[in-house]
Amino acid sequence: MKSLSVVLVIVFCAASTLALYRFPLKRKANTYSTINKNNSYADTFRNKYNLAAANGDKVYNEKLNNIHNTEYYGEISIGTPGQCFQVMFDTGSSMAWVPGEQCQTGGCKKHKKFECDKSSTCKPTDGFVNLKYGAGQMEGRVDDDKFCFGCQDETMCLEKQTFLESVQEPGLTFSSAHFDGLVGMGYDTLAPKGVTTPFSQLMKMSDKCPEPVFAFYLNRNGESQSEMTLCGIDSQHYTGELTYVPVSKKAYWQFTVDSLSINSEKISTNFEAIADTGTSLIVGPQADVDRLHEAIGVTKNPVNGAPMVDCNKLESLPTIMFTIAGKPFPLTPQEYIVKMKPIATMNMTLCISGFSGLDMKKGPKWILGDVFISQYYTVFDQGKDRIGFATAR
Repeated sequence: MKSLSVVLVIVFCAASTLALYRFPLKRKANTYSTINKNNSYADTFRNKYNLAAANGDKVYNEKLNNIHNTEYYGEISIGTPGQCFQVMFDTGSSMAWVPGEQCQTGGCKKHKKFECDKSSTCKPTDGFVNLKYGAGQMEGRVDDDKFCFGCQDETMCLEKQTFLESVQEPGLTFSSAHFDGLVGMGYDTLAPKGVTTPFSQLMKMSDKCPEPVFAFYLNRNGESQSEMTLCGIDSQHYTGELTYVPVSKKAYWQFTVDSLSINSEKISTNFEAIADTGTSLIVGPQADVDRLHEAIGVTKNPVNGAPMVDCNKLESLPTIMFTIAGKPFPLTPQEYIVKMKPIATMNMTLCISGFSGLDMKKGPKWILGDVFISQYYTVFDQGKDRIGFATAR
């Protein structure tokens, strides 16, 4: 499930001024592989955005999936002494997990595993979590232990964080992933009852995190210079003013969009959307996306159904416009079309639409993933329950 892949590696470093902690991001392009294979997009989004309710006190069901054509991954450490893991930071979920030493399934074999018995501060519980994936089911045990953002510095540490130690992972989903686990950055209401996210805990520590915000700057066109910041924002990463919109439902980072239009024609108005760093594309209702695709001349790849356009015609394609909090946020063809090579060694480029259609019965109607966030510096302000957007530099 590594289609349209772009890999961004997060390396931890701390800046002492103004308590702003920086995570530089490195970008590495991967090759095109399995876009829309076996309807994987549909399975993925149905699972990720249809959250199951808690099932009793000991077993939790949280539906999510790995559709990470773009991965943002960096270091955390868990335990005493710290065990270092590469994790993906996902604003579309709220559970932290890493592979456990008991996990022997395909998804765990290539990744580092957490060993509770080697940590003097690890406290295993009798709680278990089931995570529903399009490619299978993950099962794991709930542990409590010391948790740090980054592996080389203990400035950003929590003495007790609840996380999942997986004992089973679906192989096709995780065996080729660049990250070992995941840290959810959504609201606590998405997590099992009584569990708080690491950032929610961090923002309660005013001495370490006086400003309870985090932000993403994604440089889509370079190998580096992308960045995630904790406990503050960096004005050098955007131009103009930030436009803030209130969070309409505290679960995902959900907000109301005024309208979506193309060629001055409104495709949809007054709809709910989320900003999700764990999703590469922009996802919306099938009928709306079909109208957008018709307007930009999409044809389907006969092998896997990928929505393609003629790379030679990008200059003539229309701009697509989101209006949020009364302000327009345009996407040009160069911004909403993703270019990639089907085979790295071949001199061939495919142009794929950055929009994907899916009708979801529950949750938000639209998901603004990397295609949008890479163009607009995005601030997640948990203290004031709002999201900010500004044109990225």
